[in-house]
Formats: sequence, C-alpha cells, structure tokens
Amino acid sequence: MREFLVREANVPQHPITVRLEIPLAPAGRKPAVIALLGENDALRAAGAIVVSFIDWSAKPPPPPAENTAGKWVLASPSAAVLGREYLRSIARTANEVIPRVVDYLVTLPEIDPGRIGMTGSSTNGFITLQAVAADGRLSAAVAVAACGDHLRFLRFSSMGMAGQPLQLDPEYERWLHGQEPIRHSERLVHAALLVVNRVDDPLIPISSAESTAHVLERAYARAGVPERFRFVRTQESGHGVGKAEGEEALAWLRRWLLEPRR
Repeated sequence: MREFLVREANVPQHPITVRLEIPLAPAGRKPAVIALLGENDALRAAGAIVVSFIDWSAKPPPPPAENTAGKWVLASPSAAVLGREYLRSIARTANEVIPRVVDYLVTLPEIDPGRIGMTGSSTNGFITLQAVAADGRLSAAVAVAACGDHLRFLRFSSMGMAGQPLQLDPEYERWLHGQEPIRHSERLVHAALLVVNRVDDPLIPISSAESTAHVLERAYARAGVPERFRFVRTQESGHGVGKAEGEEALAWLRRWLLEPRR
C-alpha cells in the first residue's frame, strides 16, 4: 500500500469537516474524488486524492411516526408523502453540502480543479446523481444502486408502493419534479457519468434505472457526447456493491478522471 497523508479541515463559514487522503505520488496537482462508494485504496494507488466529509448541521431523522406507507428509509405517515423525508435529505446534501465541499476543494493547491469527481451507492448514489446536476465542477461521477427517476422508484421499490399506484400530495409531487435528474437531464451532461445497477434489486427496481438511463442517453447524445454516459446492468441479486460494480467504477474513473488531461 502506498503511503499517503491525511488532512482534516473545516470548510470556512460552514459546519462541514472535510477529510483528505493525499497520495505522496505523483507530484503536482492531482485529481480528487468525493468517494462515497469505497475503493479508497485503489483510488489512492491511481494517484487520486480521496475526499470524505461530515456535515455537522445534518439533522437526525425524526422519531418514527405511526407509518402507514413504505418501509425502512421510505417509511412515511401516509402514502401521500411517501419517502418525503428521505428524498429531502438527499436533495439537501446534493444541492447544498456537496457544492460547499467543492468550493473548498478548488482552493487547494494539491487538487486539479478540472478533475474533481464523485462516487456513491444506494443513498449516496442518489446524492451523486443530484450533485452532478447541481454542480458543474464535478467532471466525472459513478452512481451505483440508485436512479434518477424518483416517481418510478417510489412506486416500484419494495420499500415503497411495491407496484401499487402512487397517490402523492400535489405539492410534494411538484417538489419531486424539481429534483428528479431525469426531468433536468441537461444539467448532468457536463460530467462523464457511469450508472450501474443490478437486474434483480428489489429496493432499486431495474425499471427505474433503465428509465433513468434512457433519458440520460438521449441527453448526452443531444449534447454531442454520447461516449460520456454509460449504463451497466450487472447480474448479481440483491442490493449492494460487489466486485463487478467496483471494477466498473474504477475503470470509468481511470478513463475520464484519473488520467492526466491532454
């Protein structure tokens, strides 16, 4: 394992602590990855600075209500607000916290500001997709076991309506429309984006991933950069990240972020 330096710092004027794992080589400015997927050793070995953070202002989840709809993270007091607290938390992190982290990263002499990426799976995969839409400085990203079609996710996930029709509160549904990456796909095409999903994941149904990919493929084609989007289906069952997902992620980052720009 290569040696690396660890640095922690507070983001000025924001209650966020950033941790950097800085490889000693190569010399000069390096790519940085906000790594919420793992693979830290491999990223450092490839010469990337691994970034993690703590948002001290994040509120703990409210005490569980007498939920009548959804399970686990989507458990809600009614079907009308299914998953609202969960998706609000994702949106807050993506739209407010990640840009502040990037604000700090671009000030550091060790980091190449043109090579900042992000990875995440499950909840962090949702955050990654929305963060790419929120911040054009993220030049490459990997989202695993997540999707950008929130309505289909809520309807077909085993945590949500499990296939039954949605009956969302109109105000909540309008808010979702403003957050869903598939409804604002043009905001993502600045980044080289990899989306990886398992074909048999009951929490993130493959249909919600495929609908996301369909919209993004068209958006990247319209932007004239179809090669900068890739959608991969893996054959493993269940919800998680395994060897196949890790290999796909690292290969994508090597291609679009870790290699020096020419």
